[in-house]
Amino acid sequence: MAEDTRDSTNSGPSPTSNGETTNIEDSQRPKPRYEAKSQVGKLWDAFGNPEEPVNMLPGAGSKGKGSDVTVTEAMKSMSLKDATSFYKAPCARDSLLLGIGAGFGIGGVRGVLGGMRAMWTACNWAVGAFALTSLAAHEFCQRRRVQELDGMKQAVELMKELKEKKQREKEQKIEQAARLAEEEKQRKSWTNLSNYKFW
Repeated sequence: MAEDTRDSTNSGPSPTSNGETTNIEDSQRPKPRYEAKSQVGKLWDAFGNPEEPVNMLPGAGSKGKGSDVTVTEAMKSMSLKDATSFYKAPCARDSLLLGIGAGFGIGGVRGVLGGMRAMWTACNWAVGAFALTSLAAHEFCQRRRVQELDGMKQAVELMKELKEKKQREKEQKIEQAARLAEEEKQRKSWTNLSNYKFW
């Protein structure tokens, strides 16, 4: 089988393009950052180091061969800020509010109709209605956003086509005016024999 190219345990010398040998550890040192004001520095800040492999998880090269991510590592990667600001995601607020309303309504009706002995069932119905309604509303909102983005793309393409069409028409008018001016100049030219009358 093929070796894993991400394996960084090999620290022996490796030949370079000009024939010299360098250690792999030397080639994996972070490159010096460019000045932040230059164009290259801005690209470096926006996209990161172009020589780093993009298909590796952060820190995966330092652990040797690929290791499975555990639940605890995944939980450590989440920050408190992400957990407390999930409602700021697109469509989240509306779908959560709709789910809360549906859960309250269905659970309340179930609780009123069932009486005190059906409170546990009413709570289960409320949570289920909240979950289903929130998920359905979120999915519907996401699909609507995708359709809206597609419509905006089509509108931009149509505007671009319209602009190109107007530009072509303008160029044709300029070309036609230039051709008519050239014909008029040719018609009035002294070298045109039809301008001379012999009688």
